[in-house]
Amino acid sequence: MIKAVHQFGAGERIELKIDSDPANLRQVRTSIEEFARGAGLSQEASDEVGLVINEALANVIRHGYGGATDRPIEVTAAAETDGVRFTIRDWGKPFDPALVAKRKTGELKPGGLGLVCIKKLMDEASFSRLPDGMQLTMVKRLAPNR
Repeated sequence: MIKAVHQFGAGERIELKIDSDPANLRQVRTSIEEFARGAGLSQEASDEVGLVINEALANVIRHGYGGATDRPIEVTAAAETDGVRFTIRDWGKPFDPALVAKRKTGELKPGGLGLVCIKKLMDEASFSRLPDGMQLTMVKRLAPNR
């Protein structure tokens, strides 16, 4: 289930409320990429954001919710003067990203790319432990020549 709320105007934003079913990831990724392009990000930057959101949501489903397909996740994108701010809120098992084992260069095994993508493709990223879950906040800046 996906519920979308889109607010237009100076503080343009989109809020997606989904169940933790992997079947929802494609629609969320498409919606976020379209929003990012509409907010001024390039096609390449929007595609990168879509990949990061997809990987982060997959991690929430796999690790935070242990594969459960009926738990809530909220994804928000908000246009700002110099970029777009993305937030993923879940009510799953909290974790400390600093304790996640780093991947070895050239290691070929499934999984483990979510944090790598976040660090490499986003301009800012922070994880917040909440009393009842986690929140990931990320920013992708507009290209300077815009």
